[in-house]
Amino acid sequence: MGEYGIRGQLNNWLNMFLTQRKMKVVVEGEQSEEVKVDSGVPQGTVLGPLLFLCHINDLPDTVKSSVRLFADDCLLYRTIKTEKDHKLLQEDLASLEDWANKWGMRFNAKKCYILSIKNKSQRFYTLNGHILQQVQSNPYLGVQILEDLKWSTHITNVAKKANSTLGFLRRNLRYCPQE
Repeated sequence: MGEYGIRGQLNNWLNMFLTQRKMKVVVEGEQSEEVKVDSGVPQGTVLGPLLFLCHINDLPDTVKSSVRLFADDCLLYRTIKTEKDHKLLQEDLASLEDWANKWGMRFNAKKCYILSIKNKSQRFYTLNGHILQQVQSNPYLGVQILEDLKWSTHITNVAKKANSTLGFLRRNLRYCPQE
């Protein structure tokens, strides 16, 4: 945290906040033994997301492709016109693996996808030794992105959700007083 100007007592407190934690699991009243938690940031805290962002702040510096970060979402993208572009993107995925290993993290390859926009060539990419799944659409920050960049699926999903909410309100508001 020193690189962010955090030193002294606050730095010591943050270090304790992140390292001196224990957890246990309770299922139907039965408790497990306490275990020490020595990685990650505490979930459900105000500080957790901020500290996570500080932790991953250098991730974009490790790749040549464009990167967008939002909370724990990472989007890596690049225009692929040639075999060289394809290799550069794969090199960036390898760089992300190295970065994650350096910081004691791991990308879940099962939650990583390849979405080729307006490019019908099937190229394969790997992360952590797994071939990444090619998809025709993928949600990103609440927006359904399709390979042809049409919005029909997203609009249909938003309309369904709005109609569902409207139906809920109609069913439940009829019992409320008019005044």
